[in-house]
Amino acid sequence: MNLINLQLRNFRNYDNLYLEFNKNINLLVGKNGQGKTNIVESIYMLAIGKSFRTNKDKELIKFDRENLYIRGNFDKIGGVRGIELFIEKSKKGIKVNKIPILKIAELLGNLNVVIFSPEDLKLVKDGPKERRAFIDKEISQIMPKYYNYLMNYNKVLLQRNRHLKGYKVDGDLLDVYDMNLAKYGSYIYIIRRDFIKKLSGISKKFHEDLTDKRENLSIDYKNQIDLTDDDDFSTANEKMLEKLNSHRNGDIESRTTRYGVHRDDLNIYIDGLDVRMYGSQGQQRTASISIKISEIELIKMEVGEYPVLILDDVFSELDEVRQGLLVDKLKHIQMFITTAELSHKNIFNKKNTTVFNIDNGRVASIENGGN
Repeated sequence: MNLINLQLRNFRNYDNLYLEFNKNINLLVGKNGQGKTNIVESIYMLAIGKSFRTNKDKELIKFDRENLYIRGNFDKIGGVRGIELFIEKSKKGIKVNKIPILKIAELLGNLNVVIFSPEDLKLVKDGPKERRAFIDKEISQIMPKYYNYLMNYNKVLLQRNRHLKGYKVDGDLLDVYDMNLAKYGSYIYIIRRDFIKKLSGISKKFHEDLTDKRENLSIDYKNQIDLTDDDDFSTANEKMLEKLNSHRNGDIESRTTRYGVHRDDLNIYIDGLDVRMYGSQGQQRTASISIKISEIELIKMEVGEYPVLILDDVFSELDEVRQGLLVDKLKHIQMFITTAELSHKNIFNKKNTTVFNIDNGRVASIENGGN
């Protein structure tokens, strides 16, 4: 899979921009604040429907403009497809192959994108919320129906918590909320569990390469309800419902839902030790790289082709050895790399690289490589 071209209108600091891309490496070079990340942000929006930098769509519209437009054509199994995204201050519209879509789930899985930024280097030492967000975002691209399960679960969870905070709690209504939480939560748990199993196997191998086989990385899915690898949907549903019922009085007292997949996490180990507690900063960063880049192989396994990869200002955070390993491991996929350092041009094979020199919301020059 590769992105063929991109058009931006009134997006961030771009008035009107049209670019055609290399099938291999696209290097966006420029000083900070010139618009490099804005370009990869727009690519991410074509895949996910929202920004990875803000939850407020109106912030994406160029100052003093009323709307924005993003369009991209991409090549994947089955031929060339197109996605268009239009945002006004009060509404958003998305088209896939010129057909309007009504739900984000209809967009997910068309253009698969993996983004890796300096924040992802903290994936291991960050809190459970960040790790759950990582899991949910990646599974949703592979399996759009998972996104629907997640949205339904979060909707019921919000309703249940609001009710718990009310003046009087209705037990019959809690019964309804609990049944739905257990139903959607069971689907989410089983899909997450299987995803983490696959991710653990892939990241273990990649981590061995990064550490010259000196360290062994493993990942487990940590849930609150004592679910096991052998539990099917029916068993998981029964256990979740029992947990919610048995702790209802505590939930009423605390006025929140204390148990469920919204509290789950990952256990991440190096050589059998919890890397969050006992790992060095370098080990935490290397484990984060291994986990994040393993998404790429997992998407290939699930959808049959590699995703587009965005590396947003990551190279300045890595030493030369890890820079070289990343380039070597990822040379078979299309990459979009932002950097403020001109020296990073020397890392890549010029025949397979196109360099876009970015200056103040415009592409000042393009150094073309082969395709």
